[in-house]
Amino acid sequence: MRRFLKKLDSSESRLHRMLAAAIEQELTPRQAQMVRMYFLEQHSIREMAAILGVYPSTVSRTLAAARTKLKRCLRYGAKALLDGGDEDEDEPY
Repeated sequence: MRRFLKKLDSSESRLHRMLAAAIEQELTPRQAQMVRMYFLEQHSIREMAAILGVYPSTVSRTLAAARTKLKRCLRYGAKALLDGGDEDEDEPY
């Protein structure tokens, strides 16, 4: 059980690293800013629009485009984001 939990923690840590790398490398600066504001700082779309001086629809479209990029990146290119990955990457869970 401990081994399983250690692998689970390792997987979550790896996922967080992949997500952070994807945000940094794959998104535009504006998309990255909005992703951080929405998901980390938990601002509403209306709050973000007021802070950034744009329409709420602009925030919504930008977040949708960022999510699409992140999904694609994490699905198909996640290993490349980790600069070679972890040594135990090939081991089954």
